[in-house]
Amino acid sequence: LYADDFAIVGSSGNVVNKKKLLSTGFPDKLVWFETGPIDIEVFGNVALGQGVVREKRNENGKVTNPQLVWADLLEKRAGKWVVVRSLFGELPQSFKAVPDPSAAEEIKKLEQDIGDAMVAVDLEKLNQAYADDFATIGSSGKLFRKEDLLDDFKSGKHKLVSFELGPVNVQAFGNVAVAQAGVKEKRIQDGKDYSGQFAFVDLFEKRAGKWVIVRTLSARPS
Repeated sequence: LYADDFAIVGSSGNVVNKKKLLSTGFPDKLVWFETGPIDIEVFGNVALGQGVVREKRNENGKVTNPQLVWADLLEKRAGKWVVVRSLFGELPQSFKAVPDPSAAEEIKKLEQDIGDAMVAVDLEKLNQAYADDFATIGSSGKLFRKEDLLDDFKSGKHKLVSFELGPVNVQAFGNVAVAQAGVKEKRIQDGKDYSGQFAFVDLFEKRAGKWVIVRTLSARPS
């Protein structure tokens, strides 16, 4: 079910790969789970899935009952769908996971604004839009942080010339939200043209009254 190059960035910023996930010494045991409705979007050989889940976990003898908003990035390889990347955000245990339509609309606009800021190379806006602990894992498996993203745009290594954002599907619950969409981009990376269609998921958290991106999953469908 998991790709050999599967990896996830945990809430502490640590990376868990497939080998560690399957290790008999992995301390986190899932006792049971109850999942809500799952939203799926398919872009050729790439799919994005998101939902909410209640769990009972046992980690090193400590029992917890987290409620999570999650998203998976899947790819179809050799005729089978496998999970390549995942992200999650934790909700308060007592919180009733009822979608917040007004927050969803705010985040849809924010996604457009972030794209516009990338085209304009507005580093101040990008600095405000991404959390200081933002992290993602690129297709190469390398950990990519906020400072790396800002440096890429500042140095000119990464140029987003233009973009056309498709419908953005947002689930917002309290201080956590997940947004997923397809986007057509004209992009230059290290002098090479990487233009095309991409699929992405952003995990947002509301901090000090403002929504910021904490994690991102992305892939280019073939």
